Amino acid sequence: MKHLNKPSDNLGGLLSIWAVPPSDITIGFNTANFKSTANIIEMYCSPGSISFTEKESQEKYGLGYKNEINAFIPKDSPEVQSIINSMSGRKWVVIFLDQNEQFKVAGTPEIPLRVSFDLDTGMDTQDRNGHSISFYGTQKTKAKFISDPFAE
Repeated sequence: MKHLNKPSDNLGGLLSIWAVPPSDITIGFNTANFKSTANIIEMYCSPGSISFTEKESQEKYGLGYKNEINAFIPKDSPEVQSIINSMSGRKWVVIFLDQNEQFKVAGTPEIPLRVSFDLDTGMDTQDRNGHSISFYGTQKTKAKFISDPFAE
């Protein structure tokens, strides 16, 4: 008999995300390895702004999974704009760490995720100023749990 037991804790949201060029990563059973880390982009995002959704969908090839990672990068600046410009129009594999300290990888080298950015400065000084970011795409498999790919 299989059981889904009550977890000791269960926290929503994500803590961190990393965007990896598809050519720089290989994904195994429960691992992700990097050919190079020079092009990985670790993103600081406002606490409480990072989320991941995965919705099952029927596709031409069979069952698919629509993945979407949303976050907010605070403060518009020349440095942020430069990195965003370098990311736009490219596809990415995204590694994320959830609030339960589990790593997952969304997208694959063969089917990476698209990215989009929106800038909003708000209307007043107390409004948030920065870029909303979204990674999205339809995958053939669910996002995979992986061991810490950054452990040495």
